[in-house]
Amino acid sequence: MEDDGDGIPFRDLPLAFERHATSKITSAADIMRVGSFGFRGEALASIASVSRVRCISRTADEDPGGMIEIEGGEISRREPAPRNIGTSVTVSDLFYNTPARRKFMKTAQAEKRAVMKLLTRLALAHQDVRWLVKTDGDIAMDLRPAAGLTDRVKDLLGASVAGHLARFEFEKGGFSIGGLASRPTWTRGNREQQFVFVNRRPVESRALSQAIVQAYREVVPTGRYPVVVAFLQVPTGEVDVNVHPAKTEVRLLLEREVFTLLKNALVDGLSLRSADDLRPWSGHDQVTGGGTDENATERLAEAEGDYLRRYFQRGSSAGYEASGVAAGQGQLFGASALRDDESTGQDSALDTAPGLSLAQDAPLHPAPFWQLHRTYIVTQIRGGLVLIDQHNSHERILYNEARKSLESELGVATQQLLFPAHLDLSPGQVQAWQAHADQLTTMGFTIEAFGGRSILVQGIPASLKNWNEGRLLLDMLDDLAYDSNPSRENQVDLLASYACHGAVRAGEPLTVPEMQNLVDQLFATDTPLSCPHGRPTLIQFSLSELEKRFGRS
Repeated sequence: MEDDGDGIPFRDLPLAFERHATSKITSAADIMRVGSFGFRGEALASIASVSRVRCISRTADEDPGGMIEIEGGEISRREPAPRNIGTSVTVSDLFYNTPARRKFMKTAQAEKRAVMKLLTRLALAHQDVRWLVKTDGDIAMDLRPAAGLTDRVKDLLGASVAGHLARFEFEKGGFSIGGLASRPTWTRGNREQQFVFVNRRPVESRALSQAIVQAYREVVPTGRYPVVVAFLQVPTGEVDVNVHPAKTEVRLLLEREVFTLLKNALVDGLSLRSADDLRPWSGHDQVTGGGTDENATERLAEAEGDYLRRYFQRGSSAGYEASGVAAGQGQLFGASALRDDESTGQDSALDTAPGLSLAQDAPLHPAPFWQLHRTYIVTQIRGGLVLIDQHNSHERILYNEARKSLESELGVATQQLLFPAHLDLSPGQVQAWQAHADQLTTMGFTIEAFGGRSILVQGIPASLKNWNEGRLLLDMLDDLAYDSNPSRENQVDLLASYACHGAVRAGEPLTVPEMQNLVDQLFATDTPLSCPHGRPTLIQFSLSELEKRFGRS
């Protein structure tokens, strides 16, 4: 290992390998506000005690520098030696004098992976440093000083990963956090690309890992993990780095506050749930004012570069209307669709669902909509096209509406049934109903015990369309069976179950106005990219992908 730092004076070389010799602290009080990565003075001493070490160093005040060789913790050679300003340390024959320890070493490839993993973390933390790593004569890592975190991430994780990351920043009460995180559409099967730093120290913290999980809980499926590079800056007195010898585990004095800080930074500060660049597009932009075509092109290019400025244009819709629409489907998304009744030849009346009426100024789009296999909605966007899953999208809409109603003081409006529904429950369903009775009431259900394992449902949420003679409630109780702890996390599961069973199903035909209204409401939510279970609501196909498939690139 070589660096071009300040170097170590020749007279201090033996002291550098003594246990507990350190220049990082000058008093006992400094231990509580350690700002450097190492401070105990044990690393070099520990390495030198089980290997053969050579260290050559030179300061700006010395010429030449000095060299020291240590075998098994004992100095075997010490003399002046030429070198540029800085320090180099060579370690060989690791554990040569402790064979019992050496036989427990992993394979060379596994040890190499561990080393590269550590160096990756250090390179992320120190973007202004050049890193050159060689193994068996081959260059394993060669990183020039980076202009910023984005460039360093691109070098380490690849341009394909970096292209799916967005920057986030958040600051509160003397604590600050910033970094890069992936959108919900880009995830991995493990946490290998989640990096958390506290005061630029790479750390492992269950609390901070859980904060990432909670931030992505509703937008990433179970078993998938986002890419996150997060830097937390906290006062040195608020973090204890003496928890573990490796100093990767830390104890935060205000752990709950830091947990909330990281979670809010990802949820709110990053806006990683925004999908404005995936909104339907008519294929035409309205350019106002004078100017040449070249100026108009430049303005359009600028608009495309900033997806937050993209917007829907109001207007009519043209596209394919599905025939044979089931009765009652006109109320699905708060507006009925105009359709020809094949049996009578007359248009059906416009029947607006209570509480979900379509305002006259609702943003309808000139972009065409088509329904594919009565399951997916196809529409174009500025950079290509998207496929929208009608069930997952409606799930997200219902979930957000129910959640907002629960968070308000009024709760969810209840619609009384003309004929109360009598339902027989299984033992598991009974337990689920008893555990979540208060939450079900808040959601708009009016349920009474009716003897034995029977219940009487007298009211349901006013906006619920797929009641299906009680099947929806039974399915919800099945999902919650044997869950006896109605915590806030369980409330999320309850809402997700309600949305899943109440949403329009795959295979149900939709008219163009219904598809149009569904897309409007989807993009009006704060998390349009995924359903409450974390499944994607839409998939994008860029023009470049299509052109490549057709041999036009």
